[in-house]
Amino acid sequence: MTTRPDTSTSLYAKYAASAAENYERHFVPAIGMPFARRLLAAAQLAKGERVLDVACGTGVAARLAAEAVGPSGTVAGLDPTAGMLALARSVSPATIDWHEAPAEAMPFPDGAFDVALCSMGLQFFTDKAQNVREMHRILAPGGRAVVSTPGPTPPLFEAVGAALTDHLGPDASRFVNVVFSVHDPAETRALFAEAGFEEAEVEVGRIALRLPPPADFFWQYVQSTPLAAVAADLDETARTALERDVVERCQPFVDGGATVMEPGLLVVTGRRSGS
Repeated sequence: MTTRPDTSTSLYAKYAASAAENYERHFVPAIGMPFARRLLAAAQLAKGERVLDVACGTGVAARLAAEAVGPSGTVAGLDPTAGMLALARSVSPATIDWHEAPAEAMPFPDGAFDVALCSMGLQFFTDKAQNVREMHRILAPGGRAVVSTPGPTPPLFEAVGAALTDHLGPDASRFVNVVFSVHDPAETRALFAEAGFEEAEVEVGRIALRLPPPADFFWQYVQSTPLAAVAADLDETARTALERDVVERCQPFVDGGATVMEPGLLVVTGRRSGS
């Protein structure tokens, strides 16, 4: 007796949990955690520091920060999405404080934190300059903001974006383009300088990732992002055709059954004046 392979419909249904659940279950281990670890390495947190994780999602960077600063430090997470914060509370230490608010208007007094972290979030802010100004405002003198963004768009996501465009129109691939839209060192350094940071150090590197097979990775990614709403409007035939095209386009990036990519990573450390 042979087992029939998963179809588009079954894979779609397999990953049809809430966006927050899929994000924590699939995106965080495969992508979020490696990026957060690189961010924390650049931040060099010390015991006792007060840390804010901006656009925290389900809290992966906040959890790493809590380990780094220890019981003498404090960690808070900020995100505008209630669902992400609810999941963050359920999987994180009770010592982390969670706040539902936009990054452009943080509900904290001036100088409330020693460090502001933001892992793969800056590119999504409508007003990036205001967000960076807010990070500067809530930092104590001598504090630092450490921000990471991915980009430019790696070939794997160029292939996925092209499939989305061909099957669903250009609006469907817009999210993919936004994800990798902030990666220019000079522009990012200028953004921090304009916000008042005394200096901004920029590190550019890459992260090697091994992801699930193309069909699984595609639906995990879709169901963890705003693309889930687009997928929900498709019928079985359309989902099958889309998945087939994605799998075909992603074959150059398959190694031993895994989907591989090495996206670029930009890490900016902005320091507030000590006075």
